[in-house]
Amino acid sequence: MFKSVKVVGACLLAAIVLAACGSSGSSGTTSKSGSTKGSTNKSVTIGVALTLDNTDFWSAYIGYEKQYAKQMGIKILGPDLSGVNASLQNEQIEELVNQGAKAIIVNPETATSLGPAISYATAHHVKLISVDTVVGNGKVYMVVRASNTTYGQDACALISSKVKSGYVLDLEGDLTSSNGADRTNAFNACMKANDPAVHVLSSPTVWVDSTAVTDAQNAVNAHGSSLKAIYAQWSPPDPAIVSLLKKKGLTNVTYIGDDGVPYEMCFVKNGEIAATQSQPATFYAKYALQYARDAAEGVVLKPGDAGGGAPKLTTVTYQGDTNLADPIVAPLVTKTAEKLTVAHAVDGLPSTFTTTAVSDQSLWGNQYGNSHGGVCANQ
Repeated sequence: MFKSVKVVGACLLAAIVLAACGSSGSSGTTSKSGSTKGSTNKSVTIGVALTLDNTDFWSAYIGYEKQYAKQMGIKILGPDLSGVNASLQNEQIEELVNQGAKAIIVNPETATSLGPAISYATAHHVKLISVDTVVGNGKVYMVVRASNTTYGQDACALISSKVKSGYVLDLEGDLTSSNGADRTNAFNACMKANDPAVHVLSSPTVWVDSTAVTDAQNAVNAHGSSLKAIYAQWSPPDPAIVSLLKKKGLTNVTYIGDDGVPYEMCFVKNGEIAATQSQPATFYAKYALQYARDAAEGVVLKPGDAGGGAPKLTTVTYQGDTNLADPIVAPLVTKTAEKLTVAHAVDGLPSTFTTTAVSDQSLWGNQYGNSHGGVCANQ
């Protein structure tokens, strides 16, 4: 997803009835992800070490994780929260190992920050499952993460279908993180190849909400109606920037957010933003737990096996380390379903795809919002 800060007061997740698959096969066997074949169904202890819980996405993720763990018979240790303190996160993972965790789910502070924890866990025969972030400093059992390169191209595809001149503001995440770098690099490459007449304004926010809002204000003041689109790589800046655009009479700006939180569902539904990339909090929680159980039971998985959120498991390489990954398919959500095409695709991605209508009730943002009074309840 992202590494976001500064959003406070996210709601606790109420129970939502969702189907959860059992775990994969018993110790020492080979199994397809999500399969119940051969599962021992015995209780297993899984540690959880996250960075933050102060956003709608991570609040929802934690709620879903608790729900699925109960359904799967998994005992959770944690979640431990480290903020942006990589040293603390390494210490927390070591402590989870010492407390008896048989596998550990972690949202790394950065792609390269887990070296000490991976070494310690490996020495104690405990495997890690990385959620939302690739790992470039050691081996983990599985990376559960949507393709952030796809995120960048999706945003470009929608913008290039509507904007042929003027300026586009890219509110970048942290470029030292794999998520921020992948989204930015793919977006820039796609815009250059497919929409060369448009000038991209790059704003390196490092996931700081106030920086994003200030940079949006500066772009509006500098370019006015020549500012044709904004790509925000995470959701927390959305409400303030949507309000800014309304005040400035720039409601025709093509605005694309990221995360698929309930208020983004509301904004898309009401035509206040053009789209949001829905990061599947449900699938992140569900499949991270399934892979954690697989790891604890000694299940051997390999590239080409059936994935949980993707058709097939694949590998992902970062900083020279290659790990197995389930690249979950995350939809671009628009008011109605649209077929989008780019002439020049990025990094081997499909050049044509269809967006998902905001009315689709399988979207986690709709499920979460509807359980809390509706997606527009807090607007």
